[in-house]
Amino acid sequence: MNNECYLSEVFSAIQGEGPLIGVRQLFIRFSICDLRCTWCDTPDSLTKNESCTIEKESGIREFLEVKNPLSISNLLFYIEPLFKTKHHSISLTGGEPLIHHNFLKELLPILKKDFSIPIYLETGGHRPHELNNIIESLDYISMDFKLPSSANTGILWDRHREFLEVSKKAKNLKGIWVKIVITKQTLGEELTKSINLIKSVFKNHELEVFLQPVTEINNIKPPEELELLNIQKNLLNIYPKIRVVPQTHKLIGQK
Repeated sequence: MNNECYLSEVFSAIQGEGPLIGVRQLFIRFSICDLRCTWCDTPDSLTKNESCTIEKESGIREFLEVKNPLSISNLLFYIEPLFKTKHHSISLTGGEPLIHHNFLKELLPILKKDFSIPIYLETGGHRPHELNNIIESLDYISMDFKLPSSANTGILWDRHREFLEVSKKAKNLKGIWVKIVITKQTLGEELTKSINLIKSVFKNHELEVFLQPVTEINNIKPPEELELLNIQKNLLNIYPKIRVVPQTHKLIGQK
């Protein structure tokens, strides 16, 4: 049913990635993902769960266990107390939130009406048609670019391009950016291809790219310092808006 959804967790925290680093967000983490990134740090959200956890009060890390799936009315009931703390935006994360695009199509206008708050989508950037279904209700999009050599998610170039094209046409977005997780296994030619693809869509360089050195997991390691500097130098010769930013929420011990 469109008006029910499987969630993994809901909690209040600091955004640790991209240009909105440091803002307070209410995170709604959806279950189910159709990708299996080698560095995934939320494995509990990859498949349907019988229940989800929802923070009782913003930032206290005490949780209720709530049975899945949740209706829109149930979700609104549980998140309303969390807005006693002022949040910059609501982050839709996962899992892959766009798998639940029909649920979001109903939910997002209600969230914006009831709480007057921007909506931030974090996505693998490989579901352009689903994005098109809800993009009018979004304010920010943080899109991952999955490189075959390190993400191990298959070949997604065409779907990434289409996703960017759908995003560019939207008139309501306050911001969209691309995050590329890089590891010691990441191939330079794939990074070059990804930046050239972005440049072909955003010809005026209005989109920022964030190179995110992987937070070590499953024995997957980030590039060394000099290698990272060289990667950025080479890509800056192609496209001017290349930043290197790690997962800052991991540095402060936040989930």
